[in-house]
Amino acid sequence: MKNILLVLVGGTICTALTEHGTLSVSSNAGTKLVQGFMDSDSPYKDRVNITTSENLGILSENMTVDKWNLIIKTYKKAVSEKEYDGVIFAHGTDTLAYSASLFSMLLADTKIPVFFASSNARLDTPTANGNENFRCAVECICRGFAPNVYVPYKNISDDRMYLHLGSCLEQCKNYSDDFYSVGAIDITDFIEADFNVLNEKSKTEYSASGKKNMVDINGEIILSDCVLLLNPYVGINYSIYNYDSFSAVLHGSYHCGTACVEKTQEQENYSNHSILYMLDKCAENNVDAYITPTRQVGEFYDTIRVMVNHGERKINLLYGTTQETAYAKLLIAYSLFKDKAKIKEFLETEINNEFMYK
Repeated sequence: MKNILLVLVGGTICTALTEHGTLSVSSNAGTKLVQGFMDSDSPYKDRVNITTSENLGILSENMTVDKWNLIIKTYKKAVSEKEYDGVIFAHGTDTLAYSASLFSMLLADTKIPVFFASSNARLDTPTANGNENFRCAVECICRGFAPNVYVPYKNISDDRMYLHLGSCLEQCKNYSDDFYSVGAIDITDFIEADFNVLNEKSKTEYSASGKKNMVDINGEIILSDCVLLLNPYVGINYSIYNYDSFSAVLHGSYHCGTACVEKTQEQENYSNHSILYMLDKCAENNVDAYITPTRQVGEFYDTIRVMVNHGERKINLLYGTTQETAYAKLLIAYSLFKDKAKIKEFLETEINNEFMYK
């Protein structure tokens, strides 16, 4: 018998229709999820005991750093009171990749598999994939998957079930009900023998068990809202941000790793549309600046050279991870560490298979 903890974070997978005809988190979400699994034809339904945590009732679009702290506290309390063979977070899709990335960093040395299950629609609609995603998570735990953080998700466009590493998952795009990641495995047609092979592979390639994590999840962890995330767009105005409210800025890039370095007509100062203006403001306020995904390799653009060589306080280049994981690592680093060398070491160390590109 496998003992599984179900943490009801919230999101669509936990919703029901209200009297207004809108979706809101339901008080019986856990019962509905578990009953759906027990009513399925899963060969594992008689071999599992699912314990449901309190319903946190967080629609994923309402996720904040403080709510992440609440989820961490809920998880720590539950696993300290009882031993489980696996954990499933029922989570919404809007911020799924951010939460999966965060917990991939925090639980890099987990001794049990942890899954994030979500749904594209409320569970009692014909098009919902939530019951299938939840069932996949339960069955993977029952099959003895190697410890790590995973996201099983059935894409709507091709009707295929994919297994993602949490540290590699990217946000679902607008106008889509599909999730993607580098290294995702299509497990739709897997038979038991295929899962046995995957399990053996996961123990060598994916397993976090036995690794020494740089963050102690059992210690005092309080994340702070200390990282400003910006993405470039035509006309961005860097003068509107209060940089002194943050410890670090994470700046996204266009697909070539670039950002605007426009000068004013006088060619003396950089306009407030230039990332160099932002770098000056960061330096003035003792704020560290990062850009992702950017690197100086091969034939790179002159705009990258300009930003890298600008000012005495150099911009830091992050490359190889998703933006979601880059944000999660920075948030953890600047929340928990004060020493700059420790922050640098943490960011440069592969914590949980997150460096997809070298």
